[in-house]
Amino acid sequence: MAALTLKRAPDYDKCPVSFVKGQIRRGSLDEWNRRYRSGETAGTTKVFFPDAIEGYHIVRKIPLDSIITQMLTGHGGFSEYLVKFKCKEDPSCACAPGVDESALHILLDCPIFGRARYDSEQEIGQKITKNTVQEIMRNNKKRTKFLEYTRKIAEVVIKKNK
Repeated sequence: MAALTLKRAPDYDKCPVSFVKGQIRRGSLDEWNRRYRSGETAGTTKVFFPDAIEGYHIVRKIPLDSIITQMLTGHGGFSEYLVKFKCKEDPSCACAPGVDESALHILLDCPIFGRARYDSEQEIGQKITKNTVQEIMRNNKKRTKFLEYTRKIAEVVIKKNK
């Protein structure tokens, strides 16, 4: 109320309100990113998007559906995940007993999908590894081809585990 009776210009007119809002937004994004990076959760997602802010901008460009979401999060029809909810007794992949069937395993290492992975690598011109996935996700053309490969193998595994 005291500000209403002042006979001088307001103190905040030297700085646009939009600037202040932007600063607040950047602060909250930085805090979100700090928590994301230091958190114990989202291990699979961090392989694709180690930075929450950059990841957010990339994800907005992806036509998301249940299959892609399951692959990017590791939460879905993979034996490793289904065991946590007692929907399956053994987390092993069909390729080898003792090797957990996770989203990252089928995407990067599983010999069952070796041919599909090789074909995808030839299409995108880059080897698909844990260290190259983030770079692939940053590139629009490579990302599109990579997500096609991702969808193809995920559909097979999810259907098998139903």
